[in-house]
Amino acid sequence: MNTIRIHLLAFLGLVLASSCVSDEENLEVIFQRDLEAIESYVQNTDVEYVRREDVGDSGVTLLFLESNPEGRQGVARDTLYVDYTGFLLDGTVFDTSVEQIARDNGIFNQNRPYMPFRIELGISSVIGGWHIALSQMREGEKAIALIPSFYAYGTQGSPPTIGPNTVIAFDLDLRSVRGPEPVE
Repeated sequence: MNTIRIHLLAFLGLVLASSCVSDEENLEVIFQRDLEAIESYVQNTDVEYVRREDVGDSGVTLLFLESNPEGRQGVARDTLYVDYTGFLLDGTVFDTSVEQIARDNGIFNQNRPYMPFRIELGISSVIGGWHIALSQMREGEKAIALIPSFYAYGTQGSPPTIGPNTVIAFDLDLRSVRGPEPVE
């Protein structure tokens, strides 16, 4: 009886271990596919940008539309105010902080405020790709952030617009960088 239990436990362990390897392999395949989609977007876009920045091994790519070397760069815990427009690589807009863009794309919601979004860098509950991208920007800069699915909405997506394992992009306009706000 103990031999059967040992074999059963060993079998279950093997199944769990092999499923982890499979998941990791799948995540790597998805990440590579995301990188290819980002590179294809960059190569085929008509957007004129002043510089490109690939952020380390994250896969996040920034296409700077306006540069401001004199602007303050945010650091962890700084409060940033950013106007944004989120879109899929096919151009479908799914969210924005700009009222006219919301109206133009049929996503206007009269119950929400349209104003620059407040984020505490490294702290706020936003997708990881935002923290990565905004940490590379300076006040007054505008960039398109191309974000692999791992740093966006991952394997779950954000239905109904953003499917699982979907690369997303954001037009980011970093309006203001302020020091950490005092704790009340």
